[in-house]
Amino acid sequence: MGSKAWGVAGGSAVALLAAGIIVASQSQTPAAHSFVDNFDTLNANVWRCEKSCPTIEDGGKARFHLRPDVEPDNPGSWSKVVYKPERFTAGRFTVRFALTDRPEGRPVWWGAALWDDGPARDGSKFNEVNFGFTTDEPFSDSQLYVESAKHGKVSSVRVDTGVDLYDGEFHTATLEYDAEHVSFTLDDRLLETITDRTVIPTDPMSLILGPRLVTGAEPLTGEFTESIDRVDITGGRVS
Repeated sequence: MGSKAWGVAGGSAVALLAAGIIVASQSQTPAAHSFVDNFDTLNANVWRCEKSCPTIEDGGKARFHLRPDVEPDNPGSWSKVVYKPERFTAGRFTVRFALTDRPEGRPVWWGAALWDDGPARDGSKFNEVNFGFTTDEPFSDSQLYVESAKHGKVSSVRVDTGVDLYDGEFHTATLEYDAEHVSFTLDDRLLETITDRTVIPTDPMSLILGPRLVTGAEPLTGEFTESIDRVDITGGRVS
């Protein structure tokens, strides 16, 4: 699919430590980090919004809403959150998500990604591990991408999950990676493993959740929502 425009200090670090969010000491070598969010609220110490924040509804569901008639790259056509306390070089990231009806004829990217722009200013050397999909591509409603990219070299694998991803039901997806492998599991079924080390990133990356209308696309004609009601992080990291 190509490049997608997808350390806490001082008082913020103290607040996060007191809240039990940081469970390992700051270090320049990979260390254990663990966090669970059930989205009873949207904690501004934990998540930074891009364009539009999700709304918290129905007793603990983060609703990432994309609105009709909004041009790309604007609030209302882009709703993401970035995990603030840490960036990661390895780990296990579990997201429980649900999707509304698939947008017709519009390229919406939805999913979860670990992302970094990489060493080039233009983003051409980006790093990424993700699951998700751009909805105008010729996949069935049960298919998505699992991707891994290192310094702009990408492996994009089409995966058939065997379930309708757009029926509003919640599914539990896990991305697990280190320097040797990337794996994707859905509803306790291991569906894909990437072992080509030339496409597996080792630079620190941020965890990003949520959908957006792809730059250059026509506005949506109806709403699209990705809902997330739980995120579970167990990772190695470099602050």
